[in-house]
Amino acid sequence: MDILISTLVILFTTNLAMVFQKAYFHKISVNYVALFFGMILGLVPLLNNLVEDFQSEVFMELIVAPLLFFEGQNTQLYYVKRFWKSIVGLTVVMIVIIELVAGFSLYYLTGMNMAFCFLLAAIATPTDATAGESVTHGLKVPRKVVYYLRNESLFNDASGLVLLAIMVSWYVNKNLVIIKSISQLFIAVIGGIALGIISSLLLAMIRQRTMQSSSLEDSSFSLNTPVQIAYLMTPFLLYFLAEEIHVSGVITVVVAGLVHNAEHQRSKLTNPQMVFVGNQLSNIFTDVLNGSVFVILGLVLVRLLEEDIFNSQTIMAILVGILLYVINILIRYLYTFLTEFRHNQKKAWTFSLGGVHGAVTFALAYTLTEETIKLSDIHFALLASSTLIILSMVVPTIVFRFLLPKKVADLDQIKEMRKVRKDMVEYAMLELDKIYLPEALRRQLLYDLKAQLDEVSMKDFLKEMNTTVRRPDLKPHDREFRDEVYRYAFRLERNYLGQIAQSEQKYREGFLKLYRETLMAEILFLGTKED
Repeated sequence: MDILISTLVILFTTNLAMVFQKAYFHKISVNYVALFFGMILGLVPLLNNLVEDFQSEVFMELIVAPLLFFEGQNTQLYYVKRFWKSIVGLTVVMIVIIELVAGFSLYYLTGMNMAFCFLLAAIATPTDATAGESVTHGLKVPRKVVYYLRNESLFNDASGLVLLAIMVSWYVNKNLVIIKSISQLFIAVIGGIALGIISSLLLAMIRQRTMQSSSLEDSSFSLNTPVQIAYLMTPFLLYFLAEEIHVSGVITVVVAGLVHNAEHQRSKLTNPQMVFVGNQLSNIFTDVLNGSVFVILGLVLVRLLEEDIFNSQTIMAILVGILLYVINILIRYLYTFLTEFRHNQKKAWTFSLGGVHGAVTFALAYTLTEETIKLSDIHFALLASSTLIILSMVVPTIVFRFLLPKKVADLDQIKEMRKVRKDMVEYAMLELDKIYLPEALRRQLLYDLKAQLDEVSMKDFLKEMNTTVRRPDLKPHDREFRDEVYRYAFRLERNYLGQIAQSEQKYREGFLKLYRETLMAEILFLGTKED
């Protein structure tokens, strides 16, 4: 029951953050709003007590694994194959360099235990794709940089997890075995890739057979729902299976997501309804999980600071967090400047700053609570990683405002799309005036078209509800006539959008959203079920 209550509180807070971001804070990323609401959740004792203590293993399996799966699903396997050498360089070579430089720097500058220094460096290696989007909100990022950041964040989590396991073993056992560590990394990665490919191909074949057999099915029972449930369960089951057989669960779910993307590209018309619903479900899950990550981060930050006693150890932890961030930034810049971006400073700095730390970094830090590590060192690592995460979000948010060009301003796009929507509806109304319609149907149609413009009052809405409740069911031929009229109205709207498509390239994102809305509106009147 406690876990259920915790989940409901986090989901409610996440939903509230998304609503407030859309209504009042649309100029900033929803991640910051979710982080702020998470901190409020931690500051209110009554609400804080409703949420269970943070558990890194549960966090990785229930939140990070599906996020990485859906992120992999949104990435074309072609680009991973194309940039595979760069991916290896960014997720193995560059991370090893960061680990060595950061570990030795901390050791010589602070005098702390060497194993603990390298342990802290390992925690600081993974970057977060979902967190990275928060610092580029409303800005244009070079496409190649986007590919590199996405591919890096998909695969470097596994490197960070393996490195941390190696350093924890060194810290606990006072012995570092290089050959065994390298073999562990190799087995974890290769095993994860193999499991991800085999399992996802098997699942894809089952899905395809099911989709083909149920695409024209016309019965009270459909296999679409079981297939969608199995699809949503995929990242959880694969991550659990991978961890049980001691291969990389992160790599497994990422590879499964990439294979699913390839399957999706060639099966859109096999069963369009199933594919469309699957896309919508994955988008909803991604939004909720992404928001939940930052709500949890905000909550944990407050709990951490409440437990902290501000002393010299606290100052040292903060300074170590700053040092880890600076080292990460410099190594990332120098490595990509010399190897990937061919001495292009702007792209190298964008990539360097765009590597934001988030959920995985926090999860790695919290795994120390499950090891035989001194409590003071655990607290030190948590505070240092918190400093690293905050800096990695705040610094690029400020710097990118000067380094990167802005996208079309959200307010400008909203204003222009409102005008287009209004012109679109007015065009449909004028064309509908040219044909005969029963007065009751015309009044209902005009009301619904005005509702597209948000120009109906609550009084009108309640009046329409009352009319609907009191009105008898339409006869089949009357219902078909009504649906055909509505479909004609939506086709008129799309015709208008098609006429102005070329002149709206600047607002392409908003334009496509309007077009999708009219398509979905028409689909609502193509159903076979009774009203």
